[in-house]
Amino acid sequence: MSDRGDIIDRANDRAAEFIGDREAAIRRAAAAIPAGEPGDCERCGLPSPRLVRGVCAPCRDRYGLP
Repeated sequence: MSDRGDIIDRANDRAAEFIGDREAAIRRAAAAIPAGEPGDCERCGLPSPRLVRGVCAPCRDRYGLP
């Protein structure tokens, strides 16, 4: 095998490792997203398909809530 093939193989291995690390980080971040449930927002009173801690997304953004 040529040196070029070895370099390409190492680059592919590093790329696969990087992608695996990023996927793991994304999965951890996604697992930390709180579950939502449908209902009426406690702040604005409007119905929403996904409330987090009783508040809709527009109100969480408007009031800087997590």
